[in-house]
Amino acid sequence: MKKLIAILLLLCLAFSVKVKAQGVLENNGKVFHLSPGEKEYNYAQAYRSGNMLYISGTVGNGTMDAAMERVYKTLELTLKKYNLDFTHVVKENLYTKDMEASKKSMAIRKKYYGSHSPAATWVEISRLFDQESVLEVELIAEIKKTE
Repeated sequence: MKKLIAILLLLCLAFSVKVKAQGVLENNGKVFHLSPGEKEYNYAQAYRSGNMLYISGTVGNGTMDAAMERVYKTLELTLKKYNLDFTHVVKENLYTKDMEASKKSMAIRKKYYGSHSPAATWVEISRLFDQESVLEVELIAEIKKTE
């Protein structure tokens, strides 16, 4: 019986994490909240304005490889909410606490962009909002490609 209860609790937890990770589109698709806590800070993961999608900084913790994978996977999820992919990205800003480690992890980034090359700014900083974060990336994407 205890095993059954434990399994049910794990399934409930797994389901709630998956639902949370899916996020919510609001205001006719203009605003995307990745997690409910964003509203507490008056913040959205993404905001659509006209033909442009502005994606807030997405952070990663741990090793740079792990952080890079998490960040770009989350950005991919956000783009998909608007039926976009990384070929729609026109500008990327990357903030890192360790530029050399970020450079070594660029193969992970390239896996998501492929041959597409958006305008980009990469900056080393001393701290991010969450002290444990080592990387933050924000994007601007064009919803309907003009070229």
